[in-house]
Amino acid sequence: MSLITSTAPKAPPRPAVPRSIRLDSLTGLRWCAAALIFCYHFSFEESAAGSGQHVGQLRHLTLAGPSAVSFFFVLSGFVLAWSARTADTAGGFWRRRFARIYPSHAVTFCVAVVMLLWMGLTLDPLTGLANLTLTQAWVPDPEVWFGYNGVSWSLSCEFFFYFAFPFLIGPLRRLRSRGLWAVVAAGNLFVVLFPLYGRDLAYAAGWHPKFLLYLLPPVRLAEFVVGIALALLVRNGSWRGPGLGVSLGLSCAAALWLVHLVPYDFHWSACTIVPYTLTIAAAARADARGSRSPFRNRVLVYLGEISFSFYLVHEMVIFGTNHFFFTHHLSPALWLDTVLVLGVSLAGAALLHRYVEKPGVRLFSRGRPKPRPAAT
Repeated sequence: MSLITSTAPKAPPRPAVPRSIRLDSLTGLRWCAAALIFCYHFSFEESAAGSGQHVGQLRHLTLAGPSAVSFFFVLSGFVLAWSARTADTAGGFWRRRFARIYPSHAVTFCVAVVMLLWMGLTLDPLTGLANLTLTQAWVPDPEVWFGYNGVSWSLSCEFFFYFAFPFLIGPLRRLRSRGLWAVVAAGNLFVVLFPLYGRDLAYAAGWHPKFLLYLLPPVRLAEFVVGIALALLVRNGSWRGPGLGVSLGLSCAAALWLVHLVPYDFHWSACTIVPYTLTIAAAARADARGSRSPFRNRVLVYLGEISFSFYLVHEMVIFGTNHFFFTHHLSPALWLDTVLVLGVSLAGAALLHRYVEKPGVRLFSRGRPKPRPAAT
């Protein structure tokens, strides 16, 4: 099955951006989003361990941590649409996406099993099966969502997005700019407004509200679709939005200030989706134009390249170091504990990236066209 099944209607020519351009700013931004999630989880675990007021302040500053997952979902749709080729097949696309995330997931799942057994905890086989098969985000049971390696619930959503992508990219590619703008606007509006009625829908179905508002893959698909339409607008030169500085300012304002003013159900993605959309588009446009960007720094780009591995290992490191080494008692200085846990997480991420993630991609892509040089 081809990803593109028909020729797009004729439209006035626009200066298209070559897909071969590296989106290093988006790679650097990936690290910033991963770091926000790390700080959120670190402050959460340290607060639970009884640490002092400084951890509470960190938790206050990083309340928008879950919204970084929304950033990743939009970014995922963006980079996949940016690098998509008309001659690609659904099977080839699915194989490469599997190679990109599943080997690292399988390894960290096994690490989680060993760690939980070492802690003397009882393992639930059905929860483990849901985690291993990346179906946990479809199960309306709070005991299942974050079992084993808890952060992998988002990969359950990503797997659904990858399945849907070959069926989405063709129709979206055939839209004119006005239609793509409508998709971006409608997707943002859905994310902003859904919390108004999502909680009532969840209660009516007998579900925990978080399941419908935060975890269920079809609901989170809206952010992924926004990313696809956004990439097509930027690539065909039709995107009109603020520059990177203004967009970043709006994102920081939403994450640091607005998130504290809205009801709890809105802090997961509703109050940040618009500025995150603007920031992703602005960063990609800056790379396409060769404009200055602080996120093309070599260190940030490398950290962005290992950010997926970092995401998979960081919560286990936080939880494990607290359990085995009681890091919240090692020093009264929050920064010292943070540096220790962050350093171990980065070391684990670098190893996972080098010895599992990259070899997995090469193994499943052997003899096939290489992925495009964009942020992934």
